[in-house]
Amino acid sequence: MPIVYRLLTLLLTPLALVRLQRGETRPGRWRERLGWLEGLSPGRVWIHAASVGEINAAQGLINALLERGEKLLISTMTVTGAERCRDLFGERVEHRYLALDNPFSVRAWLNRARPRMGLIIETEIWPELFGRCRALDIPMLMISARVSEPAMRRYRRFPKLFGEALNGIVLATCQTQTDAERLTLLGLPPQRIVETGNLKFDLALPDDLTTRAAALKSEWAGRSVWTAGSTRPGEEEILIAAHRRLLNSRPDALLVIAPRHPDRAGEIARLMDQEALSWCAYGQTPDASTKVVLVDRLGVLIVCYAASQVAFVGGSLVELGGHNLLEPAALARPVLAGPHLQQQAAAASALESTDGLVKVVDAPTLAHCLQRLFADSAEAEKIGLAAQAALRNGRGSLKKTLAALDPWL
Repeated sequence: MPIVYRLLTLLLTPLALVRLQRGETRPGRWRERLGWLEGLSPGRVWIHAASVGEINAAQGLINALLERGEKLLISTMTVTGAERCRDLFGERVEHRYLALDNPFSVRAWLNRARPRMGLIIETEIWPELFGRCRALDIPMLMISARVSEPAMRRYRRFPKLFGEALNGIVLATCQTQTDAERLTLLGLPPQRIVETGNLKFDLALPDDLTTRAAALKSEWAGRSVWTAGSTRPGEEEILIAAHRRLLNSRPDALLVIAPRHPDRAGEIARLMDQEALSWCAYGQTPDASTKVVLVDRLGVLIVCYAASQVAFVGGSLVELGGHNLLEPAALARPVLAGPHLQQQAAAASALESTDGLVKVVDAPTLAHCLQRLFADSAEAEKIGLAAQAALRNGRGSLKKTLAALDPWL
């Protein structure tokens, strides 16, 4: 392991602790990031899912392993990921924050966790962690791996560092052939790579979704509702501008904003107050003057999509690569997104192949698209069903992934 990398990770540890622990209300859990774990039995299957998106992607896999009787340790990097893990799995799994990637924290974390194998969901390459797992003979597998073009550029700046890290990977199940080729270029032998598709296509909808969505629709009193999910800084201004344009032709329109990080709700509320836009928080019943509902919690986005006629997926009007396009697709909602979908390339390509995705670039194009879809329910239904068909066509990744995992379980 390069000494420069180790020194850098040690120097950055205090800053990383402060940033990553924002929003954590349970005192003392910051110690887990330094390797201080308690109450774990050895020999668990360890699954690392960095944040909310990865936890959602791994949901079917985690449930399948639990049904097989596996004892699971789930690690996340973010507080929101931990909250989503708790919401989905409760006490059926053990959750701990992953250690920061410095030699002392990683060594302590693995010595206390003592997993029998590790599964990394999608793509996170931690050189110290992977190297230490290899030294301890802990098999490491990358599951539903993807390597975006921006990530590829970062990794190739330090080919030796990341190439050595990948030496510890015994198997990578990849979303696409492109992802497989990129991992090969980074140094992972092709015989350790298998293409299994994207786990997100095997999305399982909550059993109570229909009931919860019906209750929400009743609260929203038959209005023209569109939900903007997983929004990021710099997007809310565009969404609000588009909504104002929409209100000119459709005064009953209601915008639901669900930020990617709910702790930004206060910031978005201040923005709407500055814009003199009447709003209420999720859980409150909007009156006729309410123009926006602001979601300030995790776990309800899919309910909002289900109760809406149109969905916009955030992280795509700014250069962040987009978020999960497949949740609204599963509900047969027309899926709108901005042009920046590098992190969702496979899903975007699938939706575009069936005409289930509509791209917009700014407030005027978004407003025009919304006006058209609300005015023509038949077109909206056609686009939504096309999106749902793309999702169904892509199913099967979970079955292939479990088959690839069987020799290691």
